[in-house]
Amino acid sequence: MSNTTEDKQQGSVVQDSKTSTDSTACTENLMETDAFIHSSTVDPLAEYKMSNKRRGLALIFNQERFFWRLQLNDRHGTNADRYNLERRLLNLGFEVKAYDNYKVEEVLEIIKNAAGDNHSDSDCFLLAFLSHGENDHVYTYDGKISIQDITAMFKGDKCRSLVGKPKIFILQACRGDKHDDPVTACDAVDSEIKTNEVVVDASAVYTLPAGADFIMCYSVAEGEL
Repeated sequence: MSNTTEDKQQGSVVQDSKTSTDSTACTENLMETDAFIHSSTVDPLAEYKMSNKRRGLALIFNQERFFWRLQLNDRHGTNADRYNLERRLLNLGFEVKAYDNYKVEEVLEIIKNAAGDNHSDSDCFLLAFLSHGENDHVYTYDGKISIQDITAMFKGDKCRSLVGKPKIFILQACRGDKHDDPVTACDAVDSEIKTNEVVVDASAVYTLPAGADFIMCYSVAEGEL
């Protein structure tokens, strides 16, 4: 039922060169810092350490079919998405474990075990959920799970070995019943929207909040199909 890949590959991270113009642009959208470095200044171009022994664990939960009582349509084509994602993550050096059509209790047990693992020698952690969804939940074969319940297991006070490391969550699922209407972009010269800049008191940043370093990737905006 599960498809477990045991091969562990050491990936590499290509660092793009940055021009002075690029550096200026990066600071314009500075809203918050997760401050995984102990410094008296905040460097908006600071990078995560990606040179550990392992790239990290990647879990893929792929839901194609659902229990009939949920009245959810089968997700035809999702197996192709899972295959392509799995192949790409392997190329990036992740240890990939994929699970098809698992139930709520099974999914939660797998995630709980992953959160309890020792990730000290890993660069990061990744979890992908390919399924139906609504609001802040994703569906398994026989029910739905709160996304917050999933991410809570990996907060710094629960999963110490991932503190200061990227925790990436990819959620390919609907988040409501509205359609995302298309819009036409305006020319830069016609736009009067200004960039909001928030100044961070860097001298006060010395600790990490428990919810730091989470990267949430959604396929649609909140409330959209």
